[in-house]
Amino acid sequence: MDKKLNLALIGYGNFGKVYFKLIKKSNLFNLNVIFRKSIGESQRFKILSKKNLKKFNIEAAIVCTPVKTHYTISKLLIENKIPIILEKPATETLSQISNLIKLSKKNKTSVLVNHSDLFNENFKFLLLKKKKIGKIKFIDAKFGRFSKQYKKKNEFPYKDWLPHPLALIFKFVKKINYLSIVSNKIIKKEDSYFQELIIYFKAEHAVEGRIIFNNLKKDKNRILKVYGEKGKISYDGYNNKNNYLFIDKKIVPTKLNLTPLQTILKNLYKNIKKNKFYSDLEYSYKIQKILSKIQKQINFK
Repeated sequence: MDKKLNLALIGYGNFGKVYFKLIKKSNLFNLNVIFRKSIGESQRFKILSKKNLKKFNIEAAIVCTPVKTHYTISKLLIENKIPIILEKPATETLSQISNLIKLSKKNKTSVLVNHSDLFNENFKFLLLKKKKIGKIKFIDAKFGRFSKQYKKKNEFPYKDWLPHPLALIFKFVKKINYLSIVSNKIIKKEDSYFQELIIYFKAEHAVEGRIIFNNLKKDKNRILKVYGEKGKISYDGYNNKNNYLFIDKKIVPTKLNLTPLQTILKNLYKNIKKNKFYSDLEYSYKIQKILSKIQKQINFK
């Protein structure tokens, strides 16, 4: 077996704890250190610095801190040529992503942005079959689940959720030419913000589509349906039974062997071992550009 790589976990919130459990069971990485802004008297946590990166011999890192810290942390890691997994959204602004793109290319340092559905094996299977449904006519995305975690008015839920459907949509169309907000309802309840958002868009080659987001309803949705002239692709990130290609009959993908997080960790490991440079940052720039347009329309209304 190949030697395990020394990995740093940066951030220890809800998602950081998910990564922590996964890494502890991994045969690819050693969790050498957890970096955190506030360490108190705990011996488990350390402060992130160039000195500590060298002290703990860090060969890879996962950044799962609040998005406002992503740019500064990622910049430090890339400057020190440490390949990373970066939670989405990659940064707060387009200029920050642009700077990270230049820096990662200059240092040939890989950055995997965790748009988790893109690392889902069911989706990867369906994407390989997309030519079978013929010319795409309509794309329908429905995402969201009940969540009370959104407490600040300037951090509405759509900013956290919309990167998911947009990441999937851009695997079927290269460019979105037009979009409009059909409906946007924001409700404050028990000190939390809830949002019901419907977006209509037009893409190249006369493709039309719709994105529905809601974090108030109890049902969980992570669904993408792509309608072509010859058939349909159905992807469901929450229910494997709803993953299929429909032409004359349903073709169900093979059962998942790895979770999306296991897949992204495996990809990071392979890139490092093969000394391969790979970055999702340009794809994230594309997604962030559309999010900026959506934000302007929401603010305008």
